[in-house]
Amino acid sequence: MAKNDKTKNPPTVEAPVVDKKEDKSAEVLNNVHVAGVPDGMTQHDKVMFMAGLQHRKDEMIRVNDNNADKYNALTILEDATIVDIAVTELVVKKNPSALILTANEKNYEAIRLLGAEMGVTLPEFKTLPKPTKQQLEACGLTDGTGKVVLKLEDKNVSKETKEKKKKEQKILEESKNKDYVKDHTKIETDEQLKEALGFQLLNPAISNPVEKLVTTAQFYRAYLEAHAEKADDPQAELAKIHELTIADLLQDIITMVPPTFVASGFGALLGRIAHDANSVVPAFCRLKNCVVDRKTGRQKFSDEEIAALTRILVAWYVSAKSAEMASSIKAKEENIKVLKKDEKANEKAIESEEKKIAGLKASIEHFTKMLSLVTDPTFETVDDLIAAYNNNENPNHISAKEIVKTIIESYYRDVEITELEFDSMLLNAQQRAGIILNLFSSSIAKRDEYNESNLIVFETKKEDKKEGEGEKKEEESKNA
Repeated sequence: MAKNDKTKNPPTVEAPVVDKKEDKSAEVLNNVHVAGVPDGMTQHDKVMFMAGLQHRKDEMIRVNDNNADKYNALTILEDATIVDIAVTELVVKKNPSALILTANEKNYEAIRLLGAEMGVTLPEFKTLPKPTKQQLEACGLTDGTGKVVLKLEDKNVSKETKEKKKKEQKILEESKNKDYVKDHTKIETDEQLKEALGFQLLNPAISNPVEKLVTTAQFYRAYLEAHAEKADDPQAELAKIHELTIADLLQDIITMVPPTFVASGFGALLGRIAHDANSVVPAFCRLKNCVVDRKTGRQKFSDEEIAALTRILVAWYVSAKSAEMASSIKAKEENIKVLKKDEKANEKAIESEEKKIAGLKASIEHFTKMLSLVTDPTFETVDDLIAAYNNNENPNHISAKEIVKTIIESYYRDVEITELEFDSMLLNAQQRAGIILNLFSSSIAKRDEYNESNLIVFETKKEDKKEGEGEKKEEESKNA
């Protein structure tokens, strides 16, 4: 059974093309097997579509497992898009906005957690109201297990989030009549470059947040190439630019522009996932699961690119938050200097400011640890993975279970693992976790013992077996 598994995921960096056709949302809702979020839909209908997509997958799989290949669950990228659309409608357009959420508690908690990272407060699952018949019909659903329509109120969105969305809308509005934000050959100044990058990161023609990042990197590369042609030795300059990876390009970009609303929330979530597991592996796997081409089932990006994107998103978020907190600390320290001019009278105020400074410094330490997980990871958790997984008393047991779970979901979802084979799967999970950590490590810190040549290859589920099981379940459903 054991043999080398050296299959590489081909990188794909093409930006999606937006087809400005008439609104066909009603037709799409009745034909939900299409991939991703369709073009030509209103913002409201996009939210409706994604909610319907999630529910219908759950319902169809319950009848026939084979439908899992046709219906796709929402990913956290799509959850982020739902939150972004809802907040934009409420804050920018001043429209009563709604988050259409599946009544499945696990799915709801995922979007609730992501919403919290994006400055949106959603109620606990148990407090959700039961959907009305009209609400279900509005979502294209008629049974009682479907959707809850949550009205997103002004009070549910933080002041920071509102300000961020208003700034982003201003960028889009001001960019309408500026050619250089879309045409890299017309950029003449550093300020214009920053404006162009800011627009590309918000580009309304692209819905996927990760693809916005990648197309922004492509735009920046094209800009650098155009300028290289004016150099004394164009060929030498172009050769250097062609060697730059997506990570290199994005590393430059994040020093020039602040993270967008969605990128900040997504970076915060990936950072939290890494911090909670004391490993970047689960965060990497969560992002990997988001970038599968729905039409072909293949990865849109290589593992190297996914690692780069994970690192950039977390580092971008941490850098912005740390700078914000450092600025706050400086302001409070200046305030304390003023208060100390009459220290006795201002004793309580000084004490309050000092406590706030201590809290901010603790938060910076938290973010520093989060950043180290994606820029300078240790292998301690991976080296101990199997022992920790098998021992409930091991302090790394929960982390180990999360790492194994997410690796299986990302790399072995089509594998039927028997009880006898599970020890082999644990060995694979350990190897794969080490391989992933090598992607985040400097060349000197990489570990040679974690290598794809050590992976055991498992047989994937046979198609005819899946179909037979599906037909059996369908028959059982009919006879119920």
